[in-house]
Amino acid sequence: MENRINKLKWGKLIAISIGISAIALILSSSSLSLIPYPKTNNGSAYAIETENNSSNRNSNSNSNRTMGNVTADTIKKTSSSTSKSSFDSKLVTFASNIEKIKGHIEQAILNKKIGNDSLAEAHTLHPIAEIFSDITIQLADTNSDLNQTLSSSLNKLFRTVRNSTAEQFATEANHTNKVLDRTINEVVPSSNRNNSTFNLSVVADLLNTAKGEYGEAIENGKLSLIVEYQDAKGFISRAESVFNQTSSRIETQMVPKVQKINTMFSDLNKAVDNKSDTTTLDALINNTIREIAQTIGLTENQLLVSQGEAAATPATEESKKKSLQTVANVRILLNQTLEVYKAQNYVEAENLATKAYLENYENIEQDIAKFDQPLEKTIEVMLREDLRHAIQQKQPVEKIAQIIGNINNNLVKAENLLSTSKPELGLGSMNITDAQLTAATITPANQTLSTNSSLKMTNHTNTNTNTNTNTSASSTGYKKKVSITDEESDKPFNPSPLSVKAGDTVIWRNDDVEIHTVTSSGNSSSTFAMTNKNRELDSGPLNPRQTFEHTFEKPGNYNYFCMIHPSMTGEVVVDK
Repeated sequence: MENRINKLKWGKLIAISIGISAIALILSSSSLSLIPYPKTNNGSAYAIETENNSSNRNSNSNSNRTMGNVTADTIKKTSSSTSKSSFDSKLVTFASNIEKIKGHIEQAILNKKIGNDSLAEAHTLHPIAEIFSDITIQLADTNSDLNQTLSSSLNKLFRTVRNSTAEQFATEANHTNKVLDRTINEVVPSSNRNNSTFNLSVVADLLNTAKGEYGEAIENGKLSLIVEYQDAKGFISRAESVFNQTSSRIETQMVPKVQKINTMFSDLNKAVDNKSDTTTLDALINNTIREIAQTIGLTENQLLVSQGEAAATPATEESKKKSLQTVANVRILLNQTLEVYKAQNYVEAENLATKAYLENYENIEQDIAKFDQPLEKTIEVMLREDLRHAIQQKQPVEKIAQIIGNINNNLVKAENLLSTSKPELGLGSMNITDAQLTAATITPANQTLSTNSSLKMTNHTNTNTNTNTNTSASSTGYKKKVSITDEESDKPFNPSPLSVKAGDTVIWRNDDVEIHTVTSSGNSSSTFAMTNKNRELDSGPLNPRQTFEHTFEKPGNYNYFCMIHPSMTGEVVVDK
């Protein structure tokens, strides 16, 4: 992965901006300048404005704009040598993730308005379980207080779904969106936010992600997963919003290009509303991305900087040696972390731990994931969250040593995998043990999201939860166990179907490294037919190693699924 973005000195930035602006003025009497744009109705922070028209702006709405941030950024074809992105692709991914959260919130508001609390709840849960962990490091490094504020706001929005009116929920959602605006302004430098290539890369990333979500939602020409379908709608909506804010003030000769792209967005939205086949939607998205790229003189691959980075893979012996050396660097930094922590230099200890993760381990995440994705995720969570949080909380030295010891034990496994010649691509082949997950519990900003009184943490030692022997019913009052594995598994809930008798208790345990839920559904998870009051099963978010138990009193077939990963389904059959 790329190093952090290089910070330009203000004097140099202003000098470059003035120079480019002067050239642009010579070439055109109506050149474009990107300027900081105040809060908009939809919460987007992106805008472009024509210099010639700047004097006509409403003075009241622009009193807080300063010329110090103005840069010339004409949207027109340029040579490939000058159009390549000079910004950190991690920032594109960060900005895109913020917009994805906004897309989820949009869909949550729409579902709450029509009274579908189940879907609204799903769209407030996804940002917590799937997106927050991807942005928390960058945000915490920039503003730890804001990181906590965002986590609290997302969690509060999730809890608000059940106990609010549509108007109350919309108000809370608006508050969360304001926190998201602060977040993107805090982490992404204005030089990036005020750059059309950066903003349109965010648009491309959102569209590309929407394409993947839509592909999961539509199966054989029919809607199979409604959450993923609505995800696609939400992400396309945010892509269109960012594009409109980026191109709303543009020079006259570029208007036809913008109109063409707007028409393409309109066609795209119609195709999604009509639930068109995936081939049609893929073509529409690909064409839209291509048109946007051509407008600013880039190739599609250049515009999709984050996807291009994610696709990078180790291909040579040299890269293998480099990966192994990086593992060694992580170990050295962890040893230094422990030593300075013993000396009570907590700030330096956190700096070293952060360096071990951001500047080293992040560079080999993809390499390890190609061999063993659960192992990679385990190490990542330990480095990214557990160690840093323990240091911040000034835990006893023995606790820090324990976490570092667990990380090192898993790094040995990673080294062994990296030393082999071929990756094993079976994602579900590794049996995650308690030892591996000792420090891998995912709790966003140290908050436990308990939505059910029976939800509780248990610390099992060497407990095998693969309960294939439990498939037959037993006498009343017995407890049966179900292991929650990963989304890619043939049996994400194992065993399923599970046969029990009325009066028996079933215990679900999350043996994956991601958050999951056990939630009642109708005949199909895509229907979200069960209302909150009618749910037999409602675990709320289950962290790794967390359990949820429920006693079945009445005979019948009980279907359930994971609200975060709706393709994960299970069934309990209760006999008399």
